Amino acid sequence: MDWNFQAISDACMKEFGVRPRRDWVKLQYWGTDLSTASNIIFSNGDLDPWSSGGVTKYISESIWTIKIPEGAHHLDLRASNKDDTEYVKDARTREINIIKQWLNLTP
Repeated sequence: MDWNFQAISDACMKEFGVRPRRDWVKLQYWGTDLSTASNIIFSNGDLDPWSSGGVTKYISESIWTIKIPEGAHHLDLRASNKDDTEYVKDARTREINIIKQWLNLTP
């Protein structure tokens, strides 16, 4: 489904009597200006409806983005289970390896 801010705003007004502020998250949390940030992994599942507003593109060498096909929010952070896809297993492995690099635990 395509992102349609006006439709979402209209639905919020109808249901709750308020309109969301389009740029509130960017203003509140410094938006996409992550120039002073480091050691962050942004994981997004392509089943997440909000991933279109997430960090999904390269920012810097110390900020990683991992897309999880057929995945959903926090799936990579949950305990392993028999139904995990290879995509989720791969994301977890990549995250572990990135964190080990940050901690200088790998060459």
